[in-house]
Amino acid sequence: MSGVALKSAVRLVARNTIGWLPAPASRLTGQLAIHGGAPVRDTRLRPYADPRSGRWLAWRTAIGPAFRRIFLSGAEGLPQPLAREFERKWAAYCGCRHALLLPHGTDALRVALAAIFDHDGLEYGGEVIVPNLSFIATATSCLDRRFGVALVDVDPDTMMLDPAAVEAAIVAGRTRAIMPVHQFGHPADMTALTLIARRHGLKIVEDAAQAHGAEWETGKAGALGDAAGFSFQSSKTLACGEGGVLTTSNDAVIARARSICNVGRAPEGGSRWEHPELGWNLRPTEYQAALLLHRLRRFDELQARRAKRFELLERLIGEEQALAPLRRHPGVRRHGMYMFAMRYRPERCRGAPLDIFLAALAAEGAPVHRLYPATIAGQPIMRKLAATRPDYVRVLPTPNADRAIDELVYIAHEIFLGTDADMQDIAAAIAKITAYYVSGGA
Repeated sequence: MSGVALKSAVRLVARNTIGWLPAPASRLTGQLAIHGGAPVRDTRLRPYADPRSGRWLAWRTAIGPAFRRIFLSGAEGLPQPLAREFERKWAAYCGCRHALLLPHGTDALRVALAAIFDHDGLEYGGEVIVPNLSFIATATSCLDRRFGVALVDVDPDTMMLDPAAVEAAIVAGRTRAIMPVHQFGHPADMTALTLIARRHGLKIVEDAAQAHGAEWETGKAGALGDAAGFSFQSSKTLACGEGGVLTTSNDAVIARARSICNVGRAPEGGSRWEHPELGWNLRPTEYQAALLLHRLRRFDELQARRAKRFELLERLIGEEQALAPLRRHPGVRRHGMYMFAMRYRPERCRGAPLDIFLAALAAEGAPVHRLYPATIAGQPIMRKLAATRPDYVRVLPTPNADRAIDELVYIAHEIFLGTDADMQDIAAAIAKITAYYVSGGA
C-alpha cells in the first residue's frame, strides 16, 4: 500500500470510529479553539452533511441512463421535450400558468423585463426599483436591457425590500417596475408591494433566485408578480450547475419571452429562418432539464428536512447570543431556506470586529460565513456608473443596507440536511464565543 493510500485509509478509519465517539463536554466551555482550546466540533472527524453524498447511486440508477438516452437520441437541444416537461411541472409547482427554462437566472430576469414591456433594449426603458442589498445580478439584469435602476433601502428586521422606501423612490413617468428580491429564501412583503404597484401602475418582477419553494400569504414565489426569475446555479437548493427559469401567468409575456429566447422566431408555427422579433439564442440543453426533473422529485422532501433543522437552530440560538437569526415577516408561510441568515451584534462581544468573531467560530467548527462584502451601490462598477451614468443608476439613502454589510452572516442550506446534533454544535459554538466575551475575554 502506498503512503497516500495508507493515509486515506487511516482518515477513513478515524472518521468511522473516533468521529462517532461521544465528544468531551469540556469542548463547550473554557479556552477558545482559536487560542489553543478544544473546538466544539473537530470537522476533520465530524464533518457536516456532504451534498455530494448519494451521487454515485443517482448516477447509476437515474442520471446516467437519462443522459445516455439524450446522447443517443441526438436531441440534445431542440425540440426540447424534457425542457417543456420541466416547464410544465415547475409552473404547476409555483401555481402559475407558464414557465420558460433558460441557461441562467440572470437571463430569466432580463428576459422578463423585456417581455413585460415589449422592450427591445435599444434605448432607455425607464427605471426599476431594486433593493440595495442583493447579488449584483438583480441590478445588472435591468441594465442589460437598458432599464435604469433605483437602489433603495431594506427593512431593518427582515432585510427585504422596504415598501416605504419603494414608495418614496417612485418618480412619475420614470419608474416602471419594482424588482423585490426574496433574499435568503424569505419572501419580500408582496402584499404591500403589490398595493404600491397597483396604485402607481407599475409592474413587478420577482427576483426569486434564492426562493425555490418559498411561499407568501398570497401564494408561492414565482406567482406573486407579473413575472419572476429563478436560478438553478450550483449553490441553489434546486440546481443543475447553471440554469434559470422565468415564470408568469400572462400569455402575452410568455409568448414574447419564448420568441426572445429563440432568436426572435415566432413562438408557435414560425419558420426556422423567419425572425419577426429581436431575439437571442437563450435555449438550455436537454441535459440541464433531465437533471432538474430528477432533482425536482425529491425537492419537497429535502426542503422538509431543511425546515426542521432551520427551526431547531433558531430555537437553540435564542435571543441572547452575539448572532441573532433574522426575523421572519408574519406574512411568510414557507421559507425557501437557501441561507440561514443572522445578524452579528458586536455589542455582545465587546465590539470585536465581525471577521474576528467569524475566525473564532471557524476554529470551533461552525460553518458560518460572511455575506455580501458591499451593497450593490458599493460595488466598484456601480460606483462608476452612478458617477458617469446617473440616468441609469440612482442611489437613494440606504442606512439599513449599509449597516447590514458589517453584520450579516449565513449558514448554507446543505448544512441543514445533516442532523440535530449538527445544529446543537453550531449553537454551542456561538454560545461559547459569546460567553467568552461576556465574561471579559479579549
